[in-house]
Amino acid sequence: MEEARTACRYCCGACSMVAKIEDGRILSVRGDHDSPLTAGFACIRGLQSTEAMYSPKRLLRPLKRQSDGSFTEIPLDTALDEIAALLGTILSESGGESVAVFKGTQVWKNVTGHLMLNAWLAAIGSTRLFTTITIDQSCKQVTMRRMGYWNAGKPKLGDCDVMMIFGGNPLLSVAVGNFTYDPVKRMKTALKRGMKMIVIDPRQTETAQNATQYIQCKPGEDVAIAAGMVRMILAEGWHDPAFCDAYVLDLDRLRAAVEMFTPDYVAQRAGISVESLRQAVETFARDSGTGIATCGTGPSMSPHSNLADHMVECLNVICGRFYREGARIPNPGVQTKRREYRAEVVAPYREWEHSPTTGTGHGTLFGELMSGVLADEILRDDAGRIRALFVNGANPAVALPDQNKAVTALRSLDLLVAVEPFMTATARLCDYILPPKLMFERADTVPSPHYEVLIDQPFVQYTPPVVAAPSGSEVVDDWYPYWALCSRLGIPFPYQGEVLDPDTAPTTDDLLAITLRDSQVPFEEIRRYPAGRVFDVEPAFVLPPSGPDTPRFDVMPDDVEDELVQYAAEGAAHLPTFTHLLTVRRLRGMMNSLGIVQPELRRRHPYNSAYLHPDDLVALALEDGDAVEIESDVGRVEAIVEADKSVRPGVLSMSHCWGALPEEQLPFAEMGVSTNLLVRTDRFVEAINAMPRFSSIPVRIRALTVDNSQ
Repeated sequence: MEEARTACRYCCGACSMVAKIEDGRILSVRGDHDSPLTAGFACIRGLQSTEAMYSPKRLLRPLKRQSDGSFTEIPLDTALDEIAALLGTILSESGGESVAVFKGTQVWKNVTGHLMLNAWLAAIGSTRLFTTITIDQSCKQVTMRRMGYWNAGKPKLGDCDVMMIFGGNPLLSVAVGNFTYDPVKRMKTALKRGMKMIVIDPRQTETAQNATQYIQCKPGEDVAIAAGMVRMILAEGWHDPAFCDAYVLDLDRLRAAVEMFTPDYVAQRAGISVESLRQAVETFARDSGTGIATCGTGPSMSPHSNLADHMVECLNVICGRFYREGARIPNPGVQTKRREYRAEVVAPYREWEHSPTTGTGHGTLFGELMSGVLADEILRDDAGRIRALFVNGANPAVALPDQNKAVTALRSLDLLVAVEPFMTATARLCDYILPPKLMFERADTVPSPHYEVLIDQPFVQYTPPVVAAPSGSEVVDDWYPYWALCSRLGIPFPYQGEVLDPDTAPTTDDLLAITLRDSQVPFEEIRRYPAGRVFDVEPAFVLPPSGPDTPRFDVMPDDVEDELVQYAAEGAAHLPTFTHLLTVRRLRGMMNSLGIVQPELRRRHPYNSAYLHPDDLVALALEDGDAVEIESDVGRVEAIVEADKSVRPGVLSMSHCWGALPEEQLPFAEMGVSTNLLVRTDRFVEAINAMPRFSSIPVRIRALTVDNSQ
């Protein structure tokens, strides 16, 4: 029996852990109480991770799809040879742009896997990068590009005296805005020292139950609430005039645009009281000097998501809720290159207006194409069609909108390859499945360099493999297939400015050393601390603006004003033939489709229940456990209802990314259902980022006269 220090990599919290090992097998994992960052915290996702690692359903050798749809094991080198041959033909016939990558949640927490995917696309001459970022909270990226953003960043939780969360639940998601890792303890510590927390959500979430003030609103009306708050702040003079004079482009235009959002209008439209609106504004703007407002997945997956995030960010801007000149930056980074933090705005840049576009007319956002149009790009009938797709750490068959169209598109590819440890809905559509090492079998640094900005201490942990891959398996590091394909095709592979040897595969540590060669702490020093360390990096303070005429926040550009007018003209959602609004929700232990394979989590959640307020169950003549049909204007699903008094009446609350392939018609009590069957891509879609309406969907509900097990 031995113990080894390691870290969880399910989410950006990256909690330090201790693995108990016997005979080369992990018996259990627990939070590391000696960690200087997470101090013993670990959520159920990480604590149950070894169940997935040793699951009999885990794929341990590559699989090839047969003509009858079944799969057979195939040696790794043979699989890579065959994939390379097919890929080479596609590249020679249609060029690099016919090949795309869909990067999922899990590979973002894999330093080398994440970066190698980007490098591989560039090596083969493709710009077709799709990720979960543009199908999750891409509204935040749109706001940064339309409005601009603050170079020095926003205050972390420890520097806030108020937090206002629209539709976020960090006690389950473990992250929202500046609120990452060990959420319960950190939130209670902040509240105990006097921080106020305001939560605005149609459901009284676990976070809302601990808030200083909770406002239970109608789904999809975050725009009205945020705009009404902006109006009240400006009318009362509770904004920061000096900050606005120096850094805001046209405050009067914002003031005029929100004039229609009077307290009475907001209260009526959002289903809240004028008193609760005013109390929240007083707490946030009048009575607090630091602290931010932020959006979670609720607003970011609802209609007008870009507008909602923009208006929430306006609250931060007009109140000047940023690190100012002279402030100390809590975490200047460890693995990233040293940079200056300045008290100035990074100018708006409408990247999508200057980049190459898809067949649907959509450009890029921070270098990524919009995942909402991936199916359309595959289904094109011209030379721009995507012919090959490589999926890494993702399950687009259940994550993409309009599941029927998404699955049709995936089936039509000439080549579909997944780096995937389980037979997911997407894997069942693949030509080849390459199983990867899981997190305790591979080397990493945590948090990943691109997530350091979320952590409020200069903490990094090197995590070597603590156990070997299963005996007799052919699992690979996520990055390996991409190096191997370039090697077989004779394509030079530059990685972070260094061309990799095509004949000898690098090690993961080799790649980490290349990745971190400009880091503030050398990789060799980081590697000395498998238990993690808060490094003594040079402190960083916010410097003065770089000049007298620095950029300004564009709080009300033309298209945002147009969206605001359109939103007001639409009025509150009316449901003439529908009875409820379906909203997405988090379940403890689940992260999108991740977690469904873990037995303990499935024992807690064998399917994704349809949660309704008890009064709604009575009105619909339903009881707990009844089977129902849920119908939107584009599709229908079947589910099992469950009473939940935390849900606002008139709201149906369900977790997303469940279910199987549509044609499989598995019992919904066995695999749950995909709410994406209720999502459409021809209407209610954001113009810039093709973000569909995943939440706040009008639906009707009726009882099914079938047994719950069918």
